[in-house]
Amino acid sequence: LQNKEYVCRGHDYERLEAFQQRMLSEFPQAIAMQHPNHPDDSILQCDAQYLQIYAVTPIPDNVDVLQMDRVPDRIKSFYRVNNIRKFRYDRPFHKGPKDKENEFKSLWIERTTLTLTHSLPGISRWFEVERRELVEVSPLENAIQVVENKNQELRTLISQYQHKQMHGNINLLSMCLNGVIDAAVNGGIARYQEAFFDKDYITKHPGDAEKITQLKELMQEQVHVLGVGLAVHEKFVHPEMRPLHKKLIDQFQMMRSSLYH
Repeated sequence: LQNKEYVCRGHDYERLEAFQQRMLSEFPQAIAMQHPNHPDDSILQCDAQYLQIYAVTPIPDNVDVLQMDRVPDRIKSFYRVNNIRKFRYDRPFHKGPKDKENEFKSLWIERTTLTLTHSLPGISRWFEVERRELVEVSPLENAIQVVENKNQELRTLISQYQHKQMHGNINLLSMCLNGVIDAAVNGGIARYQEAFFDKDYITKHPGDAEKITQLKELMQEQVHVLGVGLAVHEKFVHPEMRPLHKKLIDQFQMMRSSLYH
């Protein structure tokens, strides 16, 4: 096992901390490393046991299935976490001086992609890493991915309520809408606007014009998706939660006008 990497599928609903304890009980002499940075030679070549455990995100192979409107969400959720050979984890870092006014301007992502010898889950719950690739994601590309992922999450959740897969309890939708709208009003999207739609940034990065347009389109799409989500929320919201719904509507109007401005 020395200097080898594996991706392991934990038990259903198992928290990362519980998985770490389970592994440490199997290797009682091991020292747990508290960061996901790649170990240096002093650790790789020493006689002591070290365990480095962190969460990774599956990268689905069947992207076509996930993008089809007519495929039910339950089937999509299966393909998101099954028959997976590639996983990734991200490490945020600041390149150059950190912008104190708006940290999104200098926030880069170091993205590591791990490819396994076999797809998970298989005959075993863990397989060895065959290849690791490392790329750096620019602040603008990171913003695009964050907004795109949030749009996808919202669309999936709204669809579940529209097709009555979620019964009665509207709390999940309330929390998701509140998280996006509140962040957009107090930071989030507004911060992205300040960072990347600024004349100074556009002048200094002429090659980013296409990506800036893509980010603008994703933000406009988010406004549309939130509008649909609020209409669904109004339909199912409990009378006691009406004040929250009104707050969401008011904040949404503010967000929309600032975006169009």
